[in-house]
Amino acid sequence: MNKEHPMKTRLRGPVSALPALATLAAALLLPGAPARALEGQLVQARGEVRIAGQPAAAGARLAAATLLSTGSEGRAQLRLADGAVISLPPASELRLAAGDAAQLTLVKGGLRLSPSLAAPAKAWRIELADRSIRTNGFLTLQTCAAGCALAPGLYGSITQGEAVLEYQGGRSVLKSRSFRWVDAKSRPEVLVAAPALLDDSSSQADGLRARAEAAKALAAALADFNAGLDAQALAGLGAVQNLTPGEPLLPYYQGLIALRRDDNASALRLLQQYAREDPEGAATREVPKTLTLLASDQLQKEVAVAVAREKETVATPPEPGSIAVQAFVNKGADDYRAMAKGLAAMIIADLSKVPGLKVLEREKVQVLVDEAKLGDSGLADTASAVRSGRLMRAEKVVVGNFEVQ
Repeated sequence: MNKEHPMKTRLRGPVSALPALATLAAALLLPGAPARALEGQLVQARGEVRIAGQPAAAGARLAAATLLSTGSEGRAQLRLADGAVISLPPASELRLAAGDAAQLTLVKGGLRLSPSLAAPAKAWRIELADRSIRTNGFLTLQTCAAGCALAPGLYGSITQGEAVLEYQGGRSVLKSRSFRWVDAKSRPEVLVAAPALLDDSSSQADGLRARAEAAKALAAALADFNAGLDAQALAGLGAVQNLTPGEPLLPYYQGLIALRRDDNASALRLLQQYAREDPEGAATREVPKTLTLLASDQLQKEVAVAVAREKETVATPPEPGSIAVQAFVNKGADDYRAMAKGLAAMIIADLSKVPGLKVLEREKVQVLVDEAKLGDSGLADTASAVRSGRLMRAEKVVVGNFEVQ
């Protein structure tokens, strides 16, 4: 970049970078960090059960946007990553949402939805062909089609929560009620009692039993953790993960155990995961402060190793498409010293928008510069720039100086 004559920058390459630094703290509480895609595991499969048209058995995974179906005598129970349980009765089909939203499409038949133990107030959205339902409770749906003794329509029941039924021109809010819904143009009809068609005692019992089992296992694991029995606590947390894979407290306590064992790299990874999945809980537990200290400590260690093994590091090929931006050197009055990092930050922000370009974090670059004892005065020197770039395994490095007159 060349503006007017007081400011000069140079782009040099190829040069090189520190192996693990390019990804170490990239996920540290980034705003809008992507959540995990909605997916689940088949925990029960009886009769004909298919995933994407292929026969499936218990243990099979269901990815987002994939169709799960049951035959005329088939039944399936799906446990999602957040711990919610969905049971599919015979002759039914559903498709999970393509993203990470708590949403699915009921293609035909019915379903029984038991909300998550980890997030019991979480709202689900059930899309139908021409209408939708939002709920935070136990929801049972069943279509009365050919061969059904009742009047045609969609029958449903909501317990331990409420359901918002949205249709053309309005919506109905139901709490602990049963209903019959003819079509998108009609207001749902509230029923005095749930018809036998909605008998889901077995599937609700399964959902409640899974929730209770997971809660008991989690309580036991936390008791072991508080008693300092880390090995037993980890085994217990693993049991909870099998029951409710999406329980957000798991990486938190696994991370704390890693900290107690001085495994800072694992602690950083696990606590970052917890902060992404439960940002409010992480803030309450002051996890961001811990992450900042861990990330800084890990960076210092990685950089120290890279500098100590400089000959090995520079011999490693640079990371494709990588670029490092160093703080600019102030050639003028000290009053403008703060502009050095500000100019670098502006360039980093612009380069980060370039597809296929991997910009190394400014903090990592600065830590390496300090550890390598390059100093501010040497940053604009060609030899120093090339050396720092090789240590970071960056293909290119941006250096520059400025002077305000």
